[in-house]
Amino acid sequence: MVVVTTVVVAQETKRALLPVNQTRLLWIAELAIIGGVVVLRSSWLRDTQWRSEQERLGTLANNFYEPRRDALLNGGAVAGGLLGGVWWGAATWGVLFTAMRQGAPTRGLFSLEIAALVGALTGGVIGAVTGLTIGDIWERRHRKNRLSQQATHA
Repeated sequence: MVVVTTVVVAQETKRALLPVNQTRLLWIAELAIIGGVVVLRSSWLRDTQWRSEQERLGTLANNFYEPRRDALLNGGAVAGGLLGGVWWGAATWGVLFTAMRQGAPTRGLFSLEIAALVGALTGGVIGAVTGLTIGDIWERRHRKNRLSQQATHA
């Protein structure tokens, strides 16, 4: 979040790191990261009623869901980071080309790298929130199915 905020602040000065036409998208990325960090740092989308649900299943061990939810969260973060970095890099490829024509290839390459970094960070946070959401939905459905199967076998 700090890196993207720094890029946003620099974008509003004469030392902008990205082209002016990327400013709106950069602000959207900043808002998405702030929202994602709030969700990831809060207790939202985390099953806080797991103890009562586990008791209904007849056990207090909760070592089945947590590793799988972590895998979904981390996998979403990696996949989102890769997709975001590649997308932002491809979307700002013209920056390098323009800088090369102007005789400043180093500046253009730096801008391209910053764009890919912003995309990877934004995509990583969005992917983590997506993984967290999928993990929450999966856990609730799976536990509900286990409870219904247990009720039919009892």
